[in-house]
Amino acid sequence: MAYRMMRDERIDVKTRQAWFKRYTDAIRTLSRVLKEREEKDWENRLRIIEEYRKRQNTTNAPSATPSENQVDSQPREGSQA
Repeated sequence: MAYRMMRDERIDVKTRQAWFKRYTDAIRTLSRVLKEREEKDWENRLRIIEEYRKRQNTTNAPSATPSENQVDSQPREGSQA
């Protein structure tokens, strides 16, 4: 459509130029809006992934190290055995 409008010789040059400028501005604006929406979508996806990983790390984290959970076979100094 844009190509046909620019090549239409029945329309005077100033009108074609003005139309082309409006067309170009509209396309540029639409492209910017699309890019911003894509960036927002990626930010939301990243936030969801980060929240998921935080939940996974907190649920899988051990409450104590394995050595603290083991019973000492040797009595400690000062304790009654």
